[in-house]
Amino acid sequence: MSASQVLQYLYSLDTSSPNLSRYLYCLIQLDEEEKYLSGLQGSELYQVVEFLDRVRTLPPAFFPVTEQILQALDAIPPTDDVYRQGLHKLQAICGRNTTLPSSHNVSGDLVTLGDCPIANGGFADVWEGTHGGGKVCIKCPRVYKEDLKAITQVRVQH
Repeated sequence: MSASQVLQYLYSLDTSSPNLSRYLYCLIQLDEEEKYLSGLQGSELYQVVEFLDRVRTLPPAFFPVTEQILQALDAIPPTDDVYRQGLHKLQAICGRNTTLPSSHNVSGDLVTLGDCPIANGGFADVWEGTHGGGKVCIKCPRVYKEDLKAITQVRVQH
């Protein structure tokens, strides 16, 4: 089976299927040779990013996680090697295509407080802010004009 065939089979599985983890592992291993997933574009890219994000999504930290809950949420346990490999594959695909899964989008009333960040690092600034009435930290990646040109060129080439 090719990576594209395994991916189509994964899409057809109920995500609570005991075969999900095994076929996801197979997809990741095949993709290491074929580089199929990193070449996806458009709606195919969006579909695989959302799929990989959905099967590794965990409940909030305050929620008691049991094997039954993970199964009910259609999630792969984080102790599973396939979970980590799927996360690394998701990171690689998103990084290469400058995209994020929809679960990473923050909607609503996200507001930064103050005139300057409270901390910074090599690639981002951290601001104090509010979201949904609660205090949050907001990490804002620094994007320079040259970075935007490079991103635009990559998108045009694909």
